[in-house]
Amino acid sequence: MFNHKWKRLTTEGNKALKRRCNSDARDFYSQAITESDRLLKLFRIPLCEKVKTVDNSLAMVSMVVVSHHNLADIWARYGVRVSQTYYLEMAHQKLVDIVRDGRFPTALRSVALSELNRTYMALLSHYKTNELEHSAVLLADQYSRIRGAFNLTSDASDDVNVSSSILVH
Repeated sequence: MFNHKWKRLTTEGNKALKRRCNSDARDFYSQAITESDRLLKLFRIPLCEKVKTVDNSLAMVSMVVVSHHNLADIWARYGVRVSQTYYLEMAHQKLVDIVRDGRFPTALRSVALSELNRTYMALLSHYKTNELEHSAVLLADQYSRIRGAFNLTSDASDDVNVSSSILVH
């Protein structure tokens, strides 16, 4: 697998969190985001065809989401709602960017599209909990446009095979 360094950073962050060393955990999780961004770029490089499998696409999308949500959780512990919101939004936005970017392989874009529903729900819940109605309205509008662009029904967003056929240009 291609994500050994990311796993190590995330594991170290989790260990730091268990020791209640929030600043160390924050540093490890920040490094994990940087590593997931680096790995994501590999999916655009034509020479890295071995990486572009469905399993690796699932792993890649998970790395993006988990990295950002870990850091959002740290900021929630600190009570810094603005930073928590930022990392939740960033996870969702990166998936939106993957779906829209034709340079990524279809498998990755399909997995990102199916995962958008989960990041959308997490973000919407965060907005409602923190009384950010304006942001919730903007998010719902963006999500509707994305779903409309790919003619998705609620069942299709969870099915990678259906999504991949939609993404083929």
